[in-house]
Formats: sequence, C-alpha cells, structure tokens
Amino acid sequence: MEAASLRSEILRLGPWHHDVEIAPGLRTGDPAPPGTYPAELGTPEVFPPKLHFDWLIPNLFEGGFAGRSFLDCGCNGGGYLYAAKALGAGRVLGFDVREHWIEQARFLGRHLPGEGVETMVCDLADLRDKRPDPFDVTLFNGLFYHLPDPMAGLRIAADLTKELIIVNTATIPREGDSLVLAPESKVQVMSGVHGLAWLPTNEKVVAAILAWCGFPHWRISFENQGFVKGWRRVEILAARDESVFARWDSLDHPQAKPWRPKPPSLLRRAARRLLQKI
Repeated sequence: MEAASLRSEILRLGPWHHDVEIAPGLRTGDPAPPGTYPAELGTPEVFPPKLHFDWLIPNLFEGGFAGRSFLDCGCNGGGYLYAAKALGAGRVLGFDVREHWIEQARFLGRHLPGEGVETMVCDLADLRDKRPDPFDVTLFNGLFYHLPDPMAGLRIAADLTKELIIVNTATIPREGDSLVLAPESKVQVMSGVHGLAWLPTNEKVVAAILAWCGFPHWRISFENQGFVKGWRRVEILAARDESVFARWDSLDHPQAKPWRPKPPSLLRRAARRLLQKI
C-alpha cells in the first residue's frame, strides 16, 4: 500500500497504544490530528513493544525465543506478538476482549512477517473454553489490574503456561499486602470492560498469587514510579523451575529503564479521580 493509504488506515484503526513500524518512516504511534477520536475513548500512551522485548528476551534466553511458543493475554494492538516472532518465537497466540485492539493486530498481520501468529477476540475468563495447547512463555502485561477477579484470571493464564510467565502491572503503594478496589471506565479503550478492578499494593502480592498458581520462582525485571502520580509499575518474571533464570542470573545487566512518555492530561485527571475514590 502507498504511504498515504497506510496512514489513513492507521488513523481509522486508532487510537493506538502499541507503536509499531509498518514501513520505513511510518509508525502506528505517529501522532493523530487533534479531535480524530471521540474523547470518551481516552488518550492512550504510546509504547513500543519491540523496544521492551529486544532488551528483555535476550537476557532470558540465549538466541531469543528459539522456537518457544508464546501467549499474549490482553494483547492490545498485537505489537508484542510480532516482536516475539521477530525474536524467533514459534506458535504465537494473542487475544483481547476488545475488538478495537484485535482489529489493529489483524492490520499488523497484513503488513508484518508473522507466520504462525493467531489473534482472536476473547475474554480471559473464556480462554479455557477455547482449549489452546499450553505455551512455553506467557505475557500478562497491563491486565492484572483491569480484572474483577485477578487471582482467578492469573490462574487461567498460568495453567496454560509451561515455562515462564511475565506479569507487568501497576501497583498502588499502601501499608500491608493487599488488593485495593479500583473502579474504572467500561468505555475507555485502556480500561477493562467490567467496571471493577483491583490494584495490588506491591509485587509481593502478585508473587504470592503466582506461587499459588505454580510459579514460585521470581525476579523483578524493572520497577518505577509509573506515569500516574501515586502509582508504581513493576514487571515480575515467574517460573515453575528456577533453572529458567540461569542466563538471567549469570548476566550483569542493569535494570531496564522502560520508555515512558508524559501522560496525557486526560489520563492524569482520571488517575486523580480514581485515587480520590480509594
């Protein structure tokens, strides 16, 4: 497709969260003209999945995925699916509850190398009914804190994972180890669809749930104060067998410094309203 047609299709499918290069000089994260999308959809931050995986995966596995199968729960626009494929993943499945994101993932599939990549619209709660074969590596990114029952949700993903699960979540620091009620919009594209969600107070809460799910060994790949004041972001790598971390533990690698944009003003205001309710 010509560049103008591609840009038009990218705009039609927005707003985007995943910033992916579709052609030289043409990215899904290129700014859209003001007023392109209804305000009620929210203004997602734009994040490049390839930047994240190009750092993380070689630190975990020599030679990248090396044919390992990969599951992305709540895959959003599909950027991680194609980042994994570029790093040598075998069978790849991504699902999201919102048609909005899967339409974007299908668009990526039409323009990027991706043999063996499958996408579908599916709620996490219904994933078992699809009866997929287990996966070697699962990504649970930005999903935990949008679920009405995050423990049950994480268990569903863990039961379909053989080797490693990557959990990236927001937390809200509080005294004690707990889950804090976090009501959210059902309309904004970066929210869940149930209106009920829970924020963990720290990584120990998530690690305890992962241990209950059969993943007792864990490492933190990064943590920061997040893009919302009062929140913190953490990524936990959890394994059934600690030998999975042999390469990780042998490398003298600094903690990742995730790319982080300035939050849109609408997101900041929404976060303040949420914090006032908690």
